[in-house]
Amino acid sequence: MKYTKAIAKKMRELASQAYERELRRELEKLAEQFKSWQDEQIDTWDLENAVHKFHNGPARELYKRYTGLSPAEVLPYALFRKLITYEELPPEIDEEMRFMVDHIYTKYWTQEEPIHETE
Repeated sequence: MKYTKAIAKKMRELASQAYERELRRELEKLAEQFKSWQDEQIDTWDLENAVHKFHNGPARELYKRYTGLSPAEVLPYALFRKLITYEELPPEIDEEMRFMVDHIYTKYWTQEEPIHETE
């Protein structure tokens, strides 16, 4: 579908917000590892391993997803994962995004199912 410049700009902004929100979720998990290290519950090597796994796992997967797909492809995923809401969408694309979520994502994934590896 062809979008106006204003709609395309808003879609890029929403895709960027979704990326930031999902990355924040993953960084919060990593922050827990730093807290464990500060509390001396894990050693330096365990923390280094957690950072390495984060970099090669969630950080890389998210980067690939959000830089490798267009906003029109990212937004249905972000809506499905509740990273953005339908209220944030421009009304002009609401119906299209609902169709994509209802006919693609809900058939293949559940909300609880991770779409990227976190371990």
